[in-house]
Amino acid sequence: RALHLFLSEVAQGWRCARVRASGTMNMFGDSSKMMSALNSAAGINTRKSNISVSEEFKKFRSTYALRQLAVDLNDGEWRYFDGGPKNVPVLLCLPGASGTAETMFKIMLGLCPKGYRIISAQHPPYYSINEFVVGLDAFLDSVEAKEVHIFGASLGGFLAQQYCLHRPRRVSSLILCNSFWSTHPFAQTGGGYVTPMFQFTPGFVLKNMILSSFDTDAALVSPPPVADALDFVSEQLETMYQGDLASRLTLNCTSLDCHGIRLEAEKITIIDSLDKIARPAELRDELYRRYPEAKQAHCRTGGDFPFISVGDEVNLYIEVHMRKVGVLVNKPQLDPSSAPSISNGSGAQDGSELSEGRTSKGLAAPAVSAPQAPPAAAPPSKKKEVNKVEHKPLFQDDVM
Repeated sequence: RALHLFLSEVAQGWRCARVRASGTMNMFGDSSKMMSALNSAAGINTRKSNISVSEEFKKFRSTYALRQLAVDLNDGEWRYFDGGPKNVPVLLCLPGASGTAETMFKIMLGLCPKGYRIISAQHPPYYSINEFVVGLDAFLDSVEAKEVHIFGASLGGFLAQQYCLHRPRRVSSLILCNSFWSTHPFAQTGGGYVTPMFQFTPGFVLKNMILSSFDTDAALVSPPPVADALDFVSEQLETMYQGDLASRLTLNCTSLDCHGIRLEAEKITIIDSLDKIARPAELRDELYRRYPEAKQAHCRTGGDFPFISVGDEVNLYIEVHMRKVGVLVNKPQLDPSSAPSISNGSGAQDGSELSEGRTSKGLAAPAVSAPQAPPAAAPPSKKKEVNKVEHKPLFQDDVM
């Protein structure tokens, strides 16, 4: 408790010092440069990334409204974007430890116009899996989503597996992007000893801990989309509060695994980047061993955030997965009343149906109407029956 009070006083003193320094620098002519130097010394990035000023991200912010929802007694709120029709199954997107709800903007821009309902959600501070499961239950009830398909990136994929483990009836399928099956390696490398101290650590220290896990030297020689994605996520990291960072690091470094998931292998898709990322290679191999029958999709150069750097490719993998599990959107409907009528030789409109036969040129041969005065010996013409296609339901409930 004494350490908690001490760190709180340090954080409060740092904020007061910044306020006093800001007021003092207003007396000088070029206070913006001095303020920028103070932010740089404190590890605060004030430069806008290329993605945040792009027209694509501006279109996203102008199209989808940021919503906040308090669902429990927790001090924080769920931040989320909701797009697409309400009468289709929900694809819930959960970011990693360094991501916000805004980092899934390319998934929403690419799939919502096609008819999918996408919810990109950022959970409030939860320091245990039990708190997260109960909070996600309340959040899904609030947005009227009885069952969901979950896309999880890194820590978000691990939390998605934990939710599927505890709430198997509410998870229809999983898409795991650069994720992992257990957090034992993170706890064994020293994180487990300092996990209880994360909630008392200053925010700028936690941000440096998260940013240090990324290989910035490799990002300098990476393709521009990969470097821009890392720059954008680093910028979004600055918008997160100390409680958000502390809770995510606590969940990431608490020793747990996902043993006992009751979900068919064909309902799991694993999306991985083949280039160097922050996740250790042994965690990727362990994920493959745990789900040997799951579908695998690889991005040649995606980096830690392929859903940003190669968003079109990841959207294609997501769409294939959704169709595989039975979520079909924008399916064409045939309306018999809108079928074009064919005129006979006299110019009158004949409403008879087209024959299934084909002419030598590949055109459908129109049905010929009966003559006005048929001969008595001619047998009466029979109308050809059209086989009715049985329409099956789009998807069925999982058999437990």
